[in-house]
Formats: sequence, structure tokens, C-alpha cells
Amino acid sequence: MATPAPRYLVTGATGFIGRHLVDRLVTRGARLHLLVRPGSRARVEPWLARWQQQAADAGGSVQVWAGDVEQPRLGLSDDDRQRWPGFDHVVHLAALYALEAPESRLRAVNVDGTRELLALLREHDFGGVLHLVSSVAVAGAYEGVFTETQLDAGQKHPHPYQRTKYEAEQLVRQAEDLRVRIYRPSAVVGHSITGQIDRIDGPYHFFKALQKIRDTVPRWLPLLSLARMPINMVPVDFVAEVLDHLIHAPGLDGQTFHVVDPAPPSPRETFNLLSAAAAGPRMAETKLGRRLLGLVGPQLSMASQLTSVRFIRDEILRDLGIPPAVLSAVNLRVSYDAANLVRALQGTGLACPPQARYLTALWDHWARHLDPDLDASTKRRRVFEGQHVLITGASSGVGRELALLCAELGAFPLLVARREPELQEVADRIRERGGRAACYVADVSELAECDRVVEQILRDHGHVDVLVNNAARSIRRRSVDSIARFHDFERTMQLNFFGALRMIRACLPGMRARKHGAIVNVLSAGARMPTPNFSAYMASKAALGQLTDTLGVELMTEGIHTCGVYLPWVRTPMMGEAFSDTNAMTPRRAAEWIVDGVVERQRLVADFHMKRRAVFNVVAPMTLSRLLNVFWRISTDEDGAHPEMQLDRMVAKRFIKGRQM
Repeated sequence: MATPAPRYLVTGATGFIGRHLVDRLVTRGARLHLLVRPGSRARVEPWLARWQQQAADAGGSVQVWAGDVEQPRLGLSDDDRQRWPGFDHVVHLAALYALEAPESRLRAVNVDGTRELLALLREHDFGGVLHLVSSVAVAGAYEGVFTETQLDAGQKHPHPYQRTKYEAEQLVRQAEDLRVRIYRPSAVVGHSITGQIDRIDGPYHFFKALQKIRDTVPRWLPLLSLARMPINMVPVDFVAEVLDHLIHAPGLDGQTFHVVDPAPPSPRETFNLLSAAAAGPRMAETKLGRRLLGLVGPQLSMASQLTSVRFIRDEILRDLGIPPAVLSAVNLRVSYDAANLVRALQGTGLACPPQARYLTALWDHWARHLDPDLDASTKRRRVFEGQHVLITGASSGVGRELALLCAELGAFPLLVARREPELQEVADRIRERGGRAACYVADVSELAECDRVVEQILRDHGHVDVLVNNAARSIRRRSVDSIARFHDFERTMQLNFFGALRMIRACLPGMRARKHGAIVNVLSAGARMPTPNFSAYMASKAALGQLTDTLGVELMTEGIHTCGVYLPWVRTPMMGEAFSDTNAMTPRRAAEWIVDGVVERQRLVADFHMKRRAVFNVVAPMTLSRLLNVFWRISTDEDGAHPEMQLDRMVAKRFIKGRQM
């Protein structure tokens, strides 16, 4: 009489490790029952037909049970519980590994879900083997070598994920009436051949930081290594192969296995391998970094207790693309003994591939598929969709293009300008494309009009998420002439500074009440350096720039972001015929700068040319002034002005026409 095929219950089969493990279990002729949340049924469909065919070919089967580890008795129906078969193996993979998730959710899935599974197994007098896929995260902040027999070693758990995995494993270890095997993978990364992984997790949170280092630090400049212990990671295909073997190997009940790389390279070697894949700089072969860390480490640890230090640290991490919550889950002072694993794998040929074999594949897959900046449109839409974006000067130029772009991203542009026909044309264009828009006619140089229009917008739409002060007036005239015509300064300041300030004043209370908002002021690259012939315009923009920066500092902890967008020449009606041959930015590109400033939460948006000139203005101010004086005398278009520069003017028109100075 043939031995009946073993029965398995697998939770978390749609997860990253789960899918790779099921790929192997179906070839064993097993009868698999996969516990899948109703909301995740669509995720399993792409693989289900293949699994069922492979299982049938091997003499087994695959069934999907609707359930949820967050529900009592796993959310199984009465019929499923009554038809509960005698399982030989229960593989508990279901867990929440989202380091930014609230502790309540982590506890509901990782701890309460395990507790419900144990209660269900006892209810049915389970006589098989319970296989718990735990994590090396149970080691928490332990320092030194953490063994497979250890669990409670007095260690702290700074991150809720670590704590909930520890408590879940503790529940299973206390179930002395059950046969159990426990597996603790280290950081699980993509497939060792393809690099494929579903989402950004674990070490991948640091890939964006490495990319920024690569783009900033020259390849020839060596970096210092600060970490002491190896960074232990394991490809998902190795984890699945090991689990498949350990689940079925005889005589392993009651044991815990660290599914880790038994001989990981040093932190410097890991960094250099990954940085080489990213074409970045290398870490130097020196202990200087660790020695420095040893000297200042205690002081840094004490300083990290200060709210101000933690705030600055978290902001720097965000700038590097690292969620601050991730840092508390990282322990670079622990390594993992794997004696049980090594002993169990002897003679099987199973071995963790060296990092040199798969890190390039990991980076390549991330760069091609997971880099958050890979698809700018998707990233922009994620931030702007559904947002109320108030844009002044929206009837033409940059404002018009910004309104169209925001609508494309799913935002609701609230358009403000003086000219109603042009404003309505922009709104009609947006609606023709399936978007939404609202028009408000107002002259924002009139302060009472600013108050009126914002009051009306708030009555109509409730709130403003993003305010873009784009409306502006430019006057091209020598400073001495503008000073003589004092109203040049009054007119530019009234619209460019006081109008923008009044709009901010009207929108700010609502943003502060909701602890959410962005204020973007469209400025000029010329406001960061002397700009002849535009003193009135640049003075107003410089004042607005200082207001932007100061507001940003004061509102940073209130959920409100301010951004100054320093545009170069933009091809708009304001530019005028005198500069028609200048290499100017398109209004669409300027609109993208504004959007990206909000998306990236930048304080200042500018191109390399402006930053270069701003540095020059600080390092060698008189030299820059002399150069600008020469350029100003050459470029003057006043008849008879500066005749001594006639030859220079002819040469300049021939050789620098259309170039950005």
C-alpha cells in the first residue's frame, strides 16, 4: 500500500520567501494548503496554475484556503476548520517585515498571528512538526556572537520588529507540547542569479545612499570604514533551498538554525563589492575609521539621547534616502554562530554563495526596477495625486505649464491670475485632458485681493496643500535709473515680495493646523549674485528667498516644507526681446523643477551654473564684480553707451551668442 502524500499548511506563501519555498515543495508530491488573505488572492493567481500542475505531476496537489493571521483562528471558515486534515508539517512564514509600520500592526501579525496559529494547532491535536521562520532580528542590540541556542540573553530590542519577532519565537519555544523547528534567516536579499526581489527592504534601504555617494564622491577618493562586524545577508534562493532541506531532514526537532552566511566578508569588502557594481568609490584598507569611531563612539551615543541630535540625524538620513526607523533595526555589533546549520548541511552540497557572486545582480536589479528615481512620473504622482495646488500667475509661462503638469499628476490646480480669458483657457485645457481645475481672478499685487482670493478658495475647497508663488514683475533698468524712478522698487516689491508674503500669510494657518503643506517661491538665479540692470527685480527676489529659507527653518518640525526655486532665464513673455537669443530654459522644464522641489523636499532648487556663481561670489567677490562689470558694459543696448567696449561687443556677439553666462 502506497504511503499517502504528506500534507502541509503554509502561511505567508505569497511572500518573498514563501513563493520560493512553495516552488520547491510542489516538486515533492506534497498536498499543500496555502493560507492566503482574501485581499492577497490576486497575488497568488500568477503562480497558482503552475504550482497546481507541478504538484499534480509529482502526485500532489495545491489548495488555497482563505484566511488571515490577524483574525481569530486565522480567519478560517467553520467549514475549513471542520475539514481540517491531519497536517504533517505546518510552515509558518506569515510575518510583517515593514520597518516603518506601526508597532500595533507588527504585533498583530507577528505575535498575535503566531498565538492564534498555536491555539488552532492545539485545538486540532496537531501531531506534525511546526516550522517557524523567525529572524536573526531576535538578537536585537546584542553585542558579540549570538548563538542558535540563545534567545533571551538580556538584550534590548530598539525596534518593534525585533521585539515582535522575539516574542513570537518565545511563544513557539514555550509550546512544549508541540514538535518545532525554528529558522532564523539574516537579511534576505534578491535571487543570487537574477537579483530579483519584490520591494525595497533590509540592505536595499541603503542603496540610494550609496548611489548619492557615487554621484558626489570621486572614485579615486578612499572612504573610511566604521563598521566592525560583517554585514550578514543571504539570497532568497539559498534560504528556500535550506528551508526545504531542513523541513524534511530527520532528527532535527527542537533545534534552531541560523540561516546565514557562515563566513561573511568584512564590511569593507561588502561595501567595495557593492560600490564596484555601482561604479562608486572604495573603502580604504585602514582601521582609522574604526579607531575614530572608538574614540567618539561613547560621546555620539550620549549625544544621540538629545532630541536636537536625533532630529538632525533623522533629517540627514532622509536626505540620503534612508528611513530613520531603519537605523534602529540595524545592529553592526553582532555576528551569528551557525554551528547547527553547518552540521545539518554537511554532505548536501548546499552552501551560501559568496557575496562576490551575487551583489552585482542585486545592484543591477535595484537600479533597473526598484530605484525610486527611476520613473520620475510615478514618483511625482505619488506626492501630488489629490493635492490642492494653488498657483499664482497661472495664465501663462511657467505658471501655465505648472498647472498642466500638476493636473497630469492627478493634482487639483487652483489657478490665480489677473487675466480671466487666458486663465479659463488653461482650465479648459486641463479639463479636456480629464483633469480638474478651478479659476480665480485676482491681482496679487493688491494685498486685499490676496486675502479675498484665499478666503474664497478655502470656502470652496477646504484647504491648500501646496502654494506656489509664481506671479512676478520684472523691470530691466540700470540701478541708478531705478533709484531715481523710486516706483520701480515699489512695484516689484509690491508684487514679488509683499504679494507672495500675503498669500503665505493667508494659507499658512490652515497648513499649520493640518501639520501638512508646502510653500514654493519661484525665485531667480540672479538673486544670489550681482545682476546688473535688474536691481529692483533681484532685490525683491532676494528678499523672498531669505523669507523662504527662514520660514523653512522655523516650520520644519510642523510638517510644512518651504522651497526656493532659483530659475535661470526662462523663455516666457517676461524675458523680452533683448534676451531672445539667450540659451533659456523652457517653461515646462521650469515647472518640473518646481514639482521636483516639492517631491524631493528640497530647500533650494538651482542648476550647477547658479551654484558655481554663488560660490564664486563668496570666494572671490571683487573678481566676480570686475567680470560682471565688463560683461555689463559689453552687453548694454543703450545707444552710445560705453563706446570703449565697441570692439569687445562685436567679438562677444560673435562668440558667446546664445550661451549662458
